[in-house]
Amino acid sequence: RSLSSPRRGVGMVAMSLRSVLSRVAQLPLPVAARPMSSGSGLPYRIRVPLAKLQERKNLPKHEHRAPALGDGEQLETMGSAPDYVRLALTSRVYDMVQETPLQFAPGLSHRLGAQVHIKREDLLPAFSYKVRGAFNVLDSIRREGASRVIAYSIGGQGYAVAVAAAALGMKATVVLPERTPRQRRMQVERAGATVVIHGSGLEEAKQEAQRLARASEGESIFCHLHDDVRVIAGNATVGLEIVRQHSVALEAGVADKKKRKVPDGLKPEIMRGAVQALGSQTIDAIFVCTGGCSLIAGIAATVKQLMPNCKVIGVEPEEHNLLERSLLSGHRPKLSEPSHFVDGAAVQQLGSEVFRLCDALVDDVVTVSTDEICAAVRDCFEDTRAMLEPAGAISVAGPKRGVSS
Repeated sequence: RSLSSPRRGVGMVAMSLRSVLSRVAQLPLPVAARPMSSGSGLPYRIRVPLAKLQERKNLPKHEHRAPALGDGEQLETMGSAPDYVRLALTSRVYDMVQETPLQFAPGLSHRLGAQVHIKREDLLPAFSYKVRGAFNVLDSIRREGASRVIAYSIGGQGYAVAVAAAALGMKATVVLPERTPRQRRMQVERAGATVVIHGSGLEEAKQEAQRLARASEGESIFCHLHDDVRVIAGNATVGLEIVRQHSVALEAGVADKKKRKVPDGLKPEIMRGAVQALGSQTIDAIFVCTGGCSLIAGIAATVKQLMPNCKVIGVEPEEHNLLERSLLSGHRPKLSEPSHFVDGAAVQQLGSEVFRLCDALVDDVVTVSTDEICAAVRDCFEDTRAMLEPAGAISVAGPKRGVSS
């Protein structure tokens, strides 16, 4: 709808140009003059795209083909790049978790003038999407013959590892930095993992976890909890679920529209047109909290192959916009430790694989303030009655900032 005015303007320009050309064609040409060849005088950057556009316009209207990967962003940057759709479809994630609902948010939808749905990953065993990637990588390690794993975390990822390890009958050790809140430490311990407190931040905790893995002489495997193909593939199942569930949500909306009586004064064909328009809708955008970027990388890798026109937008706090800085600079900078307020969804440096995927597939990144995150906690509670921690509400704050900008 926002493009209706520019499109009308283009039509007016085309009509004016056509009338001028018709008058010029009626003028007698000098003897030495000859009609110029089509497209001459136009630079290559205009002439070639214009020719391609004209070819598409001249195609018969009944010709149609399903969207393909080439219609959107190209995922594969090298021949050996993983096929994340296949890896997600063949993952063992659903041996532990069930598909989470895509819940309609009436309050947010009304305020934003859009259909907003919230993916309820808080209903999973570890209260977060992180258990998907953790279970997938731990299951792969177990099948390779190992029974012990070592990871590091500020809390949420470590808890997911502990829950997944208990489900698989494995022993997990989680190294937490000293700044980890006591409640998170106890949560990881109650899940059955051995907790080691070391260092003042995530980098020192990571180094200690790697040292413990080396000292075990192969008995314990160090887990990369974000920059691992198996973690990304496990989290990519979220993208597959969204694509499938969104169609069901739209079908329900279409059925509801069809049941409604046509209001007085409204022509039936207008109502039928509204139903058809609703049925043809697709997902315009998916807002994803960034953090270590394994979730947004997995969602982008799957959604962009199945729905190339859907935008995948990252959301991160203004005070720790790691993905935005990385994509704008073209490399992987290392930031300081995140604040306690959002430390559950922040890392110091992106891994090489998640950076590759985000650099190729993510459409945009929006940053949100602390006040906007707090407002998102309230918005989510009003629509779902779920009380989220600040890190879990970052993505809910994304659509409000995205629409306003």
